[in-house]
Amino acid sequence: MKKKYVVASALALAMSVGLVTSPKAEASSSAKCYFKQYKTVRKYKHGIKAIFAYKLPQLKGNSAAIKEINKSLRKNYTAELKHKKELFEFVKWYSKHVGIHETYDDIVKPRATYNKNGVISFRYDQDLNIGGSGTYFIGSWTYSLKTGKKLTVFDVAEGDKSSVCAQLYYGAVDLGADDEYLRTTHASKMNYTLKGGKVYVYPRTFSAYNRKYFTIPSRYK
Repeated sequence: MKKKYVVASALALAMSVGLVTSPKAEASSSAKCYFKQYKTVRKYKHGIKAIFAYKLPQLKGNSAAIKEINKSLRKNYTAELKHKKELFEFVKWYSKHVGIHETYDDIVKPRATYNKNGVISFRYDQDLNIGGSGTYFIGSWTYSLKTGKKLTVFDVAEGDKSSVCAQLYYGAVDLGADDEYLRTTHASKMNYTLKGGKVYVYPRTFSAYNRKYFTIPSRYK
């Protein structure tokens, strides 16, 4: 009975976001993509080092959609500058009070995994080590090249919202998601990328599984 309640809650949560299923994929030109590399390395006494590196993807073109996508991608970079500040402040303090040889970093490396049919999808890998044991993340950004808007997993997965939500639910459960995760995670905000006719979903059920994923069918081949 409890399991049925959780499934119903997860389905209700996904439906409550009010997303509209996107139209079928139509042939469209892909975007030309390039990367701006930002990197700062600071060395401190006792062999302590801090590295901030970020590859910022940008698309070539002057259409309203391209400008909207580039603006969103730059916003992601700006948000990461908060971690950059925290990184260097921590390492400066650490070098003065602890003094053990160590390297700390915040490195974000995106790459395009899909770029056709009017859609571009990026996966990024992030190593974030600001004290503690460090964390590895896999994240994503997917956009419509026609509108410039971000696309959710419901916009790209094959099937209606109910069937997609069920696949997301059981995929997350197979990777160890507990009831708390399922109640508090919006299915529409799950990390995913498009590749090879599949949707690769990275649910981040807990830190040890940040690299884990499952796949569901995509409407974009």
